[in-house]
Amino acid sequence: MSRSLLILRPIDGARRTAKHAEQMGLSVIIDPLFEIDPMDWTPPPAAQFDALLLTSANAVSQAGKRLEEYRELPVLAVGEITATAALQAGLNVVKTGDRGVRELLAALPDGQYQRLLRLTGKHHIDYTPPEHDMTLCHVYRSRALPLGKKAQEALRQGHVISLYSPRAGKILSSEMDRLGLDRSVNDVVALSPNVAEAVGSGWKTVQAAEWPNDDSLLSLASALCQL
Repeated sequence: MSRSLLILRPIDGARRTAKHAEQMGLSVIIDPLFEIDPMDWTPPPAAQFDALLLTSANAVSQAGKRLEEYRELPVLAVGEITATAALQAGLNVVKTGDRGVRELLAALPDGQYQRLLRLTGKHHIDYTPPEHDMTLCHVYRSRALPLGKKAQEALRQGHVISLYSPRAGKILSSEMDRLGLDRSVNDVVALSPNVAEAVGSGWKTVQAAEWPNDDSLLSLASALCQL
């Protein structure tokens, strides 16, 4: 019997993942565990930086009109979705990483783009290599929500859960305990090993995608949904 893919990420990302999953023939259940809210922020002068670092499309959509101040800066983007959002916003994307921020920065030539401005969420994975000077600006926050009714029902039945951040893994784990839900009937597909670690133990299986993107994650989910 086929099972559904439960998508808990914020609604815009959830819709993108759901569209991709449905094109693969998967049944999906969307019930976001987070809402994205913009934060008030003051943009530092663009002249202070060599490049703009973007690790999420949310940073583009939530930064508002102040993002226009960085149109002339080269943009380093983590992931094709982030790069596409930046290009659509009129930014100058010069390099797109297909893994994480660590790998993207490590692939740069020595001495290139040393002064970086990173626009990010309030809750983010911090990483600053010693050869870079990193300035962080929080332009959005991911507000956690209680586990929704659709998600609760799906988790009682046993489905496949997609997780995209360590914070999502920790919150889901906490909500499962709070509601007394059985982890052992659900499989988890995680965007990366650190996400898989954050969701904890007791699940039917926990598997990390080979690459941190929807294609890799959904290939895992597709196999599990058919079991």
